[in-house]
Amino acid sequence: MAQTPGACTSPSLPALVDSVSSLAFHPTNPNLLLVGSWDRNVYLHDLRNPTAPLKLAQRGAVLDVAWAPRTERIAYAGGLGKEVRTVNFDSNETQLICKHDDAVRCVEYSDELDCVVSGSWDQTLRLTRIDPSTSQPSPDPLVLRLPHKVYSLAVSQSKIVCAMGGRHVWIWDIPQLKEAMAQGKKGDEIEPWQRRESSLKFMTRAVKIMPNDKGYVTTSIEGRVAVEFFDPAPEAQAKKYAFKCHRQVVEGVDTVYPVQGLAFNPTHGTFATGGGDSTVSVWDPAAKKRLRQFPKYPSPISALEFNADGSQLAVAFSEEDEGAGSGAGGAGGGNGVFVRLCGDECKPKVKA
Repeated sequence: MAQTPGACTSPSLPALVDSVSSLAFHPTNPNLLLVGSWDRNVYLHDLRNPTAPLKLAQRGAVLDVAWAPRTERIAYAGGLGKEVRTVNFDSNETQLICKHDDAVRCVEYSDELDCVVSGSWDQTLRLTRIDPSTSQPSPDPLVLRLPHKVYSLAVSQSKIVCAMGGRHVWIWDIPQLKEAMAQGKKGDEIEPWQRRESSLKFMTRAVKIMPNDKGYVTTSIEGRVAVEFFDPAPEAQAKKYAFKCHRQVVEGVDTVYPVQGLAFNPTHGTFATGGGDSTVSVWDPAAKKRLRQFPKYPSPISALEFNADGSQLAVAFSEEDEGAGSGAGGAGGGNGVFVRLCGDECKPKVKA
């Protein structure tokens, strides 16, 4: 079995026939990993036995996956089928959670709201409550209408951050949202906590919230990353910054690659980015420095995810993604997921 590039490696997972769209480690079990693919399947990997994943087919290409609460065998998935469904690996069945009018780009679960949060190209965010006692979905999701297609979504204990087309970034405060829902307010009656414009000039590819819940990071198609903070006070906003990355000189030309992969290490607060240049870098947001760049992967990076204790990093690569692989002529490279064991390279440097 192939090994992931560089030191501190663990075996790769079985290759896929189509692009990898999404990754989701279990929130408490560091060995369980969900993989969503354009081949219409959701895969469940137990890293203690990586050669025998479970899989369950969906009605269209899978664009995102998330774990259901209080279980190690049930997930949520959304994609080109225009719906969110449960994926039950015990019963090998799926159940409709909610429908959208276009592809479902993002799926998350909020413990604080007991809701599946789904973002779609139909320009809505839908919050579908899951009854904690029966695990059944509400037939009437809360529909939040948006100014553009959803490109990326992040949910924390206190915030929902939605990155859209037109460089829109809207933020909801979960305690406020929970109160509004308890009052029976409809989606059109609920305003976001903040409406922002992205600090990046080009299309957003990914957004993730910091483990300390004080801000978020976005990436773009133009090889840039922005570090933002929720606190609207001028002194807090003065700390935000952006930087260039995932750029290479190719035959004398400065070539810029999209930054598709983004993940925070939950233990150390550092984050990893993965680009169309087939590389992964680890960054210290406080020191504003790169800690490590790993050797090239076989194809452009399509998704990244750290596990619950920050000890492993899943790296998804997809040969059809925008960018260049490390194969002959930059083509090919296949589709798959490597899982990298994380050592000191993910820890912030201690100042002398």
